Amino acid sequence: MSTSSVADPPLPADGDDGDESPTPGAVGTPDAGATPKAPYGVAVVLRRGALLSLLVAVVLTLALEVSTLWRGDPRWISDQFVHYVGFYVDTIVIWLCLLFLWSLIGRLWWAIGLLSAIVIPLAVANRVKIDFREEPVYPSDVDFLSEPGFLSAFVSPTLAVLLAVGLALLVAGCVWIGRRLALRYPRPSLRALPRREAVRLGLLRAGVLVLTATLLFQTTKFNEPGNIWRKAYEVRGEHWRYWNQKTNYRSNGFVGGFLYNMPISAMAWPLLYSEQQMDQVSDRYARAADRINRGRTGTLDDVNVILVLSESFTDPTNLEGFELERDPIPQTRAVMGETTSGTMLAQLYGGGTANMEFETLTGQSIALFRPQMVSPYQMLVPNYEDYPSAVGWFKSQGHRAIAIHPYMIGLYKREQVYETFGFEDFIHDTTMRSTETIDDNPYIDDHAAFDEVLLQMEESDDPLMVNLVTMQNHIPVDDHYDDPIGVSGIGDDQADRIGQYARGLEHTDVALADFLSDLEASDEKSVVLFYGDHLPGIYDAEVKNANDDGLGLYETPFFVWSSEGNRRRPMPLTSPSFFLPLLYQVADAPVPPYLALLDRLHGRVSALQQGRIVTSDGAETPENSLDPRSEQLLDDLRLVQYDFSIGERYSVDRMWPGADD
Repeated sequence: MSTSSVADPPLPADGDDGDESPTPGAVGTPDAGATPKAPYGVAVVLRRGALLSLLVAVVLTLALEVSTLWRGDPRWISDQFVHYVGFYVDTIVIWLCLLFLWSLIGRLWWAIGLLSAIVIPLAVANRVKIDFREEPVYPSDVDFLSEPGFLSAFVSPTLAVLLAVGLALLVAGCVWIGRRLALRYPRPSLRALPRREAVRLGLLRAGVLVLTATLLFQTTKFNEPGNIWRKAYEVRGEHWRYWNQKTNYRSNGFVGGFLYNMPISAMAWPLLYSEQQMDQVSDRYARAADRINRGRTGTLDDVNVILVLSESFTDPTNLEGFELERDPIPQTRAVMGETTSGTMLAQLYGGGTANMEFETLTGQSIALFRPQMVSPYQMLVPNYEDYPSAVGWFKSQGHRAIAIHPYMIGLYKREQVYETFGFEDFIHDTTMRSTETIDDNPYIDDHAAFDEVLLQMEESDDPLMVNLVTMQNHIPVDDHYDDPIGVSGIGDDQADRIGQYARGLEHTDVALADFLSDLEASDEKSVVLFYGDHLPGIYDAEVKNANDDGLGLYETPFFVWSSEGNRRRPMPLTSPSFFLPLLYQVADAPVPPYLALLDRLHGRVSALQQGRIVTSDGAETPENSLDPRSEQLLDDLRLVQYDFSIGERYSVDRMWPGADD
């Protein structure tokens, strides 16, 4: 460690003897014409450095904590400083980071500049993400650093440049301050110190480096049993709010919440898990599938299966706090009135697209994973050569599997995930035949996306399994259209944003109606699952507060449509993990045992979120209050999900044959 906190002395390794003092009267020095001061002693320098580094750690920690504060919550101060220890433990972690850098670099002010250049952008990113998506920054978000195009949707290029320039000036300023203070407050020369004291100082620096590195390494094992940092955060009891990560970060501090979401095994090992147990589960749902299939006469073998995740597609007329001058989705509403349809429970507000897609394609529920598994596309699926999904299942039934996403391929590691799932083609923004946009909207429009599906159908001899993820209504939505829908009852800025978004929905409504008409006119059979993934992160506190007494901020429309005819069948609030059985219901097609399990559970528990269970009658209930049959079904699904995801896959060949091929 350097021998100065304020003066940033050189280290022995620098080859600087530290004996030079500012020349009296030298131009540009703060003491020009004055007699140079005597160097301070080593003990004084280290003590001042330790105190300064602690003060900086407190300031940086406060910056992180303030970034989790959402407007108007009076509990933040009491949570931070009175009821919980998160702020204090966070400060210790940040201080250790600073001490580590100081002992490594040997210059405290350089270390301060470097750590500030990391912490301040992190705080800004956290604030921006909470504003747009109502969730904080996670460790897995580091993947998005390789996708500047996606990040630009949340941070304007101007702001990004200003932030980069500001950080560069901050680091340069810290270095400059250190050098100026070195002139005003000369440090003791290491070479001038007695040999024994110099050795002790070198050992102290090495010791601090090793100790801080060891302690910081333990943060990477935060979720392992007996972890010292986990124990520190839990000294006043466990207060992890995994069902609401924003509250989790507020209660346990930003660093505590961040560490809580470090990578971890996706699921805990189920107590009863074994090959024999999975055989019993497979037998149980093979019988259930037989009972379901007895009365079914249809098939999906020669039918195009089209799954459409419509980016940010919602019904804004369901929200309180404003009025639209007209219904933006009248044709979609009409289709929903004639089909199997209802409301989907989104995992998040303002985000979670890949998670809703994952649930739809796999039937696996994010709610049954550990809460730290915030993104299976980034944290789970790429770890395997194959993964059980509807892609493998439909391919085994003779379908050709195609993924279409009119955007960049790397987002959420989709290219790797789609390869693992077994898609035969991935068509994206640079390979689509049509890349039309509407007015000033930079995203490829939904007409072009649907046209790509129709072209693929024309060119394929085999029935298709298509997974389409659209982009037209992705945020930001400002100034996209020349003729936004009028909005009243709210401030002008918010009205403009909502009006632009609603106009985009209207364009989607028309494109979707045209697409279904084209499918109906085709001589090929098709079944379409259409769903919105989440609400857009455009609503301000006024609208959010007007809708915070229910699940309105987490509800999106869905329907299942068949070219062979439809009947009205309203569904309860539904998680996307239950969509596949609904496809088979509409087609009157036989199901494999896995979908029989999902079908049976959906009849009792229709929607799942972290910390939330919604029964088929719309009531929220804790898991320990479920009736015995519902509890067994949920336990069986948990076993199967473990087996399919991180287990031995004992049951895949019987429960969902071909799903992992």
